Amino acid sequence: MQAAQERLLDLAFAMLRRRWRWPVRYGIAVATTLAVAALKFVVPAFGAPGPDVFLTVPVAVAAILAGFGPALVATIGTTLLAAWFTPPAGFVWGANGIDVIGFFVEGLIVALLGAGVRGAFERTADNLRRREELEHERSALIATVNHELRNPLASLSGHLQLAARYAARDDLRERVPRALTEANQQVTRLLRLADDLVVISRSADEAFQVENETVDLAGAVEAAARRVGGLDPNRTITVALPATPVAVSADPTRLDQILDNLLRNAASYSERSAPVELEASVEKGRGVVRVRDHGRGIDPADRERIFERFGRGGDNTEVPGMGLGLYVSRELATRMGGDLQLAESSSAGSVFALSLVLIESAPEVPTTEEASAAL
Repeated sequence: MQAAQERLLDLAFAMLRRRWRWPVRYGIAVATTLAVAALKFVVPAFGAPGPDVFLTVPVAVAAILAGFGPALVATIGTTLLAAWFTPPAGFVWGANGIDVIGFFVEGLIVALLGAGVRGAFERTADNLRRREELEHERSALIATVNHELRNPLASLSGHLQLAARYAARDDLRERVPRALTEANQQVTRLLRLADDLVVISRSADEAFQVENETVDLAGAVEAAARRVGGLDPNRTITVALPATPVAVSADPTRLDQILDNLLRNAASYSERSAPVELEASVEKGRGVVRVRDHGRGIDPADRERIFERFGRGGDNTEVPGMGLGLYVSRELATRMGGDLQLAESSSAGSVFALSLVLIESAPEVPTTEEASAAL
């Protein structure tokens, strides 16, 4: 019995929450009015104590389900219906003309009250929906803090431990500055991530901050592979680099963040025995990094949605994350003058391509002394 009541309640809420199109809304008013009229013709005793039932039922149903406009139509129809059935039967102005005005006023009051009930329900439903969205965003933000900060914190801890070990040995002390430099870079990245979380929590329209400079793309790719290898030693990371240096315009910290996101996704969505492939190259005047995994691929319907805020693939709920990594990565790539795309995806795996503005080395101008020596 309780289950049936809950189903009826859910059905009533679903009908109240729907925003019908105008033909349906006015159709509800006409249908309920005609249904009451047909019932009266079939069962003459229906509404015998008074015509109020002709007004209350159709007008209230139309007002609550469809709004004030359809309820006004139902009011006019039920007023005529009530006047017809009020003794003496038929439209006799001298006998029941005053009652017609009373019927209309009564129906108008019911229409206003019903429309008010519908409006209050809609506002309550909107508030509840907004509360659900806020709760979802709050949970997502907490999960994101844990998800996004875990890797840099682990890397920072690892570099500090290495620095402590190097400092304890005389033959390794020359490695301490490098370990501390790496640790400092992770601290900088953590600060930028904290700023990003503030941007995400406030508004999707706020811009992420980037500071472009000339970056060695091959060096950034190699460093990203080392970071992933340090966090997941059993994962095979293959790196293919161009024969000549590739200089791009990018924010080095942001570039590391994008590469770490792509590599983390590639590792998360593929088997532990499957390798992750990194390739840096120059294509059509752009510096390009391709990250290939050997997972199950991404459904065509999800290939753009995964770049949206909190967007994830429909069948990837078992992998931790809240759908912010690719969103943030594409935003950062765009802010740096580049782009991030899903280049290809199939049952054999996916390839994400990051393209950045290529910086061509300016030809060196010989000094006066060098020119004279050449002569």
